[in-house]
Amino acid sequence: MTSTKRFTAEQALEQLLESDEESGADSFYTDDEVFYQDGEDPFEDCNDNDPSTSSTPATAPQLPPRRRLTQPSTSSTPAPQLPPRRRLSQPSTSSTPAPQLPPRRRLSQPNTSSTPAPQLPPRRRWSQPNTSSTPAPQLPPRRRWSQPNTSSTPAPQLPPRRRWSQPNTSSTPAPQLPPRRRWSQPNTSSTPAPQLPPRRRWSQPNTSSTPAPQLPPRRRWSQPNTSSTPAPQLPPRRETLTRRHSTESVQRPTLSRSRSRSPHHTTHEQHWKTENDPDVAPILPRFAPARPPGVQLDKSKVYSPLDLFQLFFSNNVIRTLCSNTNKQATKRLSEGLQFKWTDVTPTDFLKYLALVIFMGLLKLGSVKSYWRQKNIFSVPFPKKVMPRDRWLSISSNVHMSDPAEDVVNDSKKGTSDHDPLFRLKPLMTEIMAACKSFYQPQKNLAIDERMVATKAKTGMTQYIKDKPTKWGFKLFVLADSSGYTSSFTVYTGKAKFPTGFGLSYDAVVGLLDKPHLGSGYHIYCDNFYTSPQLFRHLSSLHFRACGTYRQGRKDTPKSTVNALSKKSQRGTIRWIRDDDLLFVKWMDTREVSICSTIHQAYTSETVTRRQKKADGTWEKVRIPVPTPVVEYNKHMGGVDLSDQLIQYTSAHHKANRWYKTMFLHFVDIATCNSYILHKELCKEQNTIPLTHRDFMEELCAQLAGVTTEDADRTTHHTPLPIAPLDPANPAHKPADVRKYCEQCKASKVYNKTPWQCGACQVPLCNFLERPCFALWHA
Repeated sequence: MTSTKRFTAEQALEQLLESDEESGADSFYTDDEVFYQDGEDPFEDCNDNDPSTSSTPATAPQLPPRRRLTQPSTSSTPAPQLPPRRRLSQPSTSSTPAPQLPPRRRLSQPNTSSTPAPQLPPRRRWSQPNTSSTPAPQLPPRRRWSQPNTSSTPAPQLPPRRRWSQPNTSSTPAPQLPPRRRWSQPNTSSTPAPQLPPRRRWSQPNTSSTPAPQLPPRRRWSQPNTSSTPAPQLPPRRETLTRRHSTESVQRPTLSRSRSRSPHHTTHEQHWKTENDPDVAPILPRFAPARPPGVQLDKSKVYSPLDLFQLFFSNNVIRTLCSNTNKQATKRLSEGLQFKWTDVTPTDFLKYLALVIFMGLLKLGSVKSYWRQKNIFSVPFPKKVMPRDRWLSISSNVHMSDPAEDVVNDSKKGTSDHDPLFRLKPLMTEIMAACKSFYQPQKNLAIDERMVATKAKTGMTQYIKDKPTKWGFKLFVLADSSGYTSSFTVYTGKAKFPTGFGLSYDAVVGLLDKPHLGSGYHIYCDNFYTSPQLFRHLSSLHFRACGTYRQGRKDTPKSTVNALSKKSQRGTIRWIRDDDLLFVKWMDTREVSICSTIHQAYTSETVTRRQKKADGTWEKVRIPVPTPVVEYNKHMGGVDLSDQLIQYTSAHHKANRWYKTMFLHFVDIATCNSYILHKELCKEQNTIPLTHRDFMEELCAQLAGVTTEDADRTTHHTPLPIAPLDPANPAHKPADVRKYCEQCKASKVYNKTPWQCGACQVPLCNFLERPCFALWHA
């Protein structure tokens, strides 16, 4: 029956094709289907049960060969002529006019058409009442399944749902299915299972009685056909044409692929390269500083330590500090505090600073210990410069801002207008301006944090566990390789960052003052600041950067192809370049990751390391090291060198106000930068500079108005009589006044003497048999 239907359909198809050729019917067909536009059914006259038709042999119809649209037509039947396709922007040359569509208008434009727009009822919310004349349809109230049905229409009764494990209580018996069995169980059914031939692999020989069909060998399309059977001829491939009307030709918008929002161009397909792969160094911008690098002073003039210090604490700064300090003392006295006060003059304030620096040079247990008397650890210099109570009163009232303006700023707490650094701004602004004015940094700059030790209960106090000073104020510092502090900012806590890219990004951008610096500088920073986004921004400003980076930082390479592992040998180098960005990983005692826009990956540098041999002894070996690592170690220590110089002679001591701690740090910055200026000037003048301690001692003596030699002369001791002669009456002899000798008391011998030390005011024997004066001062 199946073969009869197939031959009957083929005969009908042949008959219809012949009739179309004679009558010229308008028809078209594809490879597998025939479509008639007259609505005729090609199988209308077919009789599946006619035995005459089933016995007649039939052959498959011969179809014309398939051809492409670009090949010429060799058929006798001409191809239908379609009108030429035109663009919407070309004028219509057809005799049939294109339909005129009304111009498209926006909803916000008025309707100028003659046909009025349909009036739609106003849209309303479900919560608003219905004011329309047409009543809203009444829907039955929605109810839950757990509520009873109060409707007049009974709910349909569904049979109860049951589990397969429960018995069937319905009147309709469940269909009986044969039991399911596994293939490994024997067949117990009355119907025998069909016998299938055993499954064999292609590699096993065929042992069946039925020979396997012989297939021709598989060949490629590019090989010639050597078979006796010719390959079937397929008609040429053509594209399907569809009829388009002029009214339906609407130009669709071209969809473009959206670009990534991330500026990073590194893909996961990049793999890590080794030191043997060549790398091309980026083109660096020209180093063009705003001023010649170095000291911006008259290099032919000799500057004393006091002259260099007064570049930062100028006369105007000292007068402002004296004025604000006097105002603060007056305010405290008006509040009822009791202490002796005399207005501070610039000379007094310089002496106060001299003792502050002296305390940094000579460390004692407490401030009052510097004025301690009658002790073998007594220090004579502080009491000759200023009395103890006077120094303590100045220290307790020293103030950098106007106290009246402090009250106004404190009233703005909790608002955006409040400035937490208001008490520091007058002096901090002057110090920062002086740091930028008198020195132009060298080409290589470093950015790092600095901690000023304090545990004051303020919102600005930070805790960093990896720093030597864990508690304190955090400063972001810009310094060059000599240790000179070029700029700094004080971290005030979490706030809205101006750029929106985070604290580290804003800290670096805020420290780099391009009008002051110029362009072409190389910036070195640690992994807290390094990010591809920051380095690309610095490149746009004509700055280049290098620094270590943290694993997992955004836009850093994530590829694991040829990456370092924990078992990599010491000295192994891997790198990836993304335009100017170079990412390098180096295996030392642990993995080191560094990013640079300055250097090549590797230029044959090596470093010495100690390696343990098999016999337990150590040997020195040379291992390769990336170029960015070498340059980073050379230029990153600018801020650390500045911290080291400050720490040697720091004026920091305990204070009862947080802003006084910052005042002492500003003094340290001024003294450290003054010493660096002294060294640079001596280098230009080919003279030998003072050591750091000698410079600080000379500065302390000049601030106090003395010299180091004069201080030694004031300590000479001379024996004088306890009852001196009266110059107005030389003939009068004073009474014989004697006191117990202190040296004899120490030996538990009580001898009286008429002599005492003029400097110490201590009674001492001055006789040949009792040379207590010399023994006391030995």
